Amino acid sequence: MQDDLSRDTEEKPVTVKSVGTTHTLELNQGRFRWECDRGMLFTHGLPSVLFWLNPSLYRMLEPLVNEVGVPLFRLMVAQHSSMGTAEDYDTMVTVLGKTFEEGFLAWGDAVGMGGWGRFELPVFDKESRRAVVVVRNPWELEMQRGSTVRWGCPFLQGKIIGILSHALGVNCWADELLSAPDEAQASVEFRVYPSDRTLDAEMTRLRLAHHEEAKRKLEERTLELRQSEAQQRAILASLGEVVFTLDEGGRLTSYHVPKEMSAFHEAPERAIGRHVSDVMPQRIAAVLLGAMADLARDGAPRTVSYAREHGGGERFFSTKLSILREPVSGRGGVTVVERDVTDRVRAEQALTERLKVIERQQEMIQVLSTPIIQVWDGVLALPLVGVIDSRRAASITESLLREIVSTQARVAILDLTGVDVVDSAIADHFLRIVRAVELLGTTCLISGIRPAVAQTMTQLGTGIEKARTFGTMRAALMSVTRRRRA
Repeated sequence: MQDDLSRDTEEKPVTVKSVGTTHTLELNQGRFRWECDRGMLFTHGLPSVLFWLNPSLYRMLEPLVNEVGVPLFRLMVAQHSSMGTAEDYDTMVTVLGKTFEEGFLAWGDAVGMGGWGRFELPVFDKESRRAVVVVRNPWELEMQRGSTVRWGCPFLQGKIIGILSHALGVNCWADELLSAPDEAQASVEFRVYPSDRTLDAEMTRLRLAHHEEAKRKLEERTLELRQSEAQQRAILASLGEVVFTLDEGGRLTSYHVPKEMSAFHEAPERAIGRHVSDVMPQRIAAVLLGAMADLARDGAPRTVSYAREHGGGERFFSTKLSILREPVSGRGGVTVVERDVTDRVRAEQALTERLKVIERQQEMIQVLSTPIIQVWDGVLALPLVGVIDSRRAASITESLLREIVSTQARVAILDLTGVDVVDSAIADHFLRIVRAVELLGTTCLISGIRPAVAQTMTQLGTGIEKARTFGTMRAALMSVTRRRRA
C-alpha cells in the first residue's frame, strides 16, 4: 500500500493532514478541507457540497427546465455562470501559470478535481482571436445521462465565453458541439470566436420573445374567456331565469336578470355590491337569508317559494339556493336561481278546484246511488239501480245503517227492480247488507227480484233466499201496512 502511494505521489503529489476532526487533502491544484464536527466541506477555501449528479441534482434542475423551457434555462445558467470569470482569468494568469494556456489547464485540473470534467485547450490563437475548448466527461452531460429532458452544457458554455473573452481581449461567443447522447465517454467542444452576440443581449431578446408569446397566449385566453362569458350570458338569457350570486355576507356579487323579469328586479349595475335586503323586498330577503343559513349548516341545496305583487295580481316564484365555491379565491357564497312558476301554480290551483268539484259531484252521485226514502215513520225504502260492486255495496251499507239509527226504523226494504245482473259477488253483497240491517234489530225485506236474477241467486246458493222477498215494492209496502194494522 505504501509502495502504491509512493508511485502515485511521484506522479501526482498528494498531501493529507488531519487535526482533530478537520482533514485536509491537497491533490494537484485541488485543495479540500473537511470539518467533520461542523458537517462542512471547503474547496479552495469556499463552502462546498457534494451532490449525486443523477438523480439528486438532475431532479432539482429538471422542474425548472420544464417550467421556463430549455432555451431560457440555458441562457439563464450561462449568464450567471459567466459572472466572476474576470477573477477566474486573473487567477489563471497571475497564480496558476505563466501564460494563459498554462493557467487555464491548471484551472481545469483544479475544477476537474471537483468532478467538472477533463479540460483541454487544443486551439488558442490570440492573433485570430479564436480558440477551441474540449471538456471530456463534463458534469452536465453526466447528469443528463439516460434522461429524457436534456439541455446541454450551459454552465460550462457561460464559463468558457467569459474566460475566453478576457483571454482574447474581445467579446466572444462559443458554439457548443455535443457528443452523441449517452456515449460511453461523453464530451463537449466549444468553438470560440469574436461576436457581437452577448449573453445579456440574448437574454433580453429571449425574454422579449417570451413576453410576446405570453402576451399572445394571454390575449387568446382573454378572448376565449370573453367568448365563454358571452356564451354563458346567451345561455342564461335563453333560460329566462334570474341567476345571481351572494357572498357569505349576503351581498350580490353577480346578477343576471332577463328582460322579461326586469319588472321584478333592480338593474344589475345598481344591485351588485349591495346587500340582498337592500335590493329585494324585506319579506323575500328574509326568506333567502334564512335559506342561506340552513344551507351553511349542511350544504344541501334549498328551494324556497314566494309571491310578488304585479299588475294588481300576484306572480309566483320558486328559487333554488346552492353552495358556490370560487375556484381561484376559494371564497364561499351562494348561487341563487329564481324561476317564475306562476303558470304552473295557477294550473295547480285550477286542478285543485276541479278536484274539489269532482269530489262534490262524487258525493252527489253517491247520494243518488243510495236514494234512501222514508216511506212512513219507521219504514225505509232503498231502490237500487245498476251494478253493485264492493265499493258501492259498502257505501249502501254505511248509508242505510246510518239512516236506520237516525230514524229508528223498524223495517228496511231493498228494491232490486233496477238490478239486471247478479253474480256471486253481488249476491254476497246483498246478503251482507241484509245481515247488517238485521243486526240492528230491523227487519229487512227484498222486493223486485227479476226472474233471471232469482234463478242466478238460486244456482249460486248464496242463502239470500232465506230473506223475506216480494215481487214488487208495492207488495212489500202492503205487507208492512198489514203488520202495522195487526
